[in-house]
Amino acid sequence: MPTIPQFSATVLATDTAALRDLYVDLFDLDVVTDIGWFVSLSRPDAGWELCLWDPEHATVPAVARPPADGAAAPLLAFVVDDVDALEQAARARGVEVVAPAVDEPWGQRHAFLRDPVGTVIDVVQITTPDPAWLAANGIDVPA
Repeated sequence: MPTIPQFSATVLATDTAALRDLYVDLFDLDVVTDIGWFVSLSRPDAGWELCLWDPEHATVPAVARPPADGAAAPLLAFVVDDVDALEQAARARGVEVVAPAVDEPWGQRHAFLRDPVGTVIDVVQITTPDPAWLAANGIDVPA
C-alpha cells in the first residue's frame, strides 16, 4: 500500500482568482501557492488542501477538462511516495492511465488516472522544484 501523507481536492475553473477570494473569505483558508493558473489553499496544520486549477492550462489532460456546457467535474489528487509504483499498480488492475507520469518544474511528478465511474485522479509525488522556474514565476527559492 502507498503512503498517502496528503489529500487534495481540485476545482477546475478559469477564474482561479475569484474562487481563491471566495474560499479564503468564506472558509478562512490560507493561500499556499498562487501562480495564476494554479492556486493551493489550506489551513495551518491541515493534512489536506484545496486546489484551484485553470482547466485550459496545458498540464490538464483533455479528459479532465469540464464539458463545454460548463458543468463542474471533480478531480481528486493524492500525494504519494512513489507515483511510478502507483501508476504501475493501477495499470495492473486495469485502471485507465489518461496521462502517464511526467516531471513538472514546480516540484511534482504526477500521472492522471480515471476510476471506473469516470473520476479523474491526479497522483502526485513531491520532487525538487527547478529554482529557475520558481524564480521566473515569482516564488521564493528555498534556501
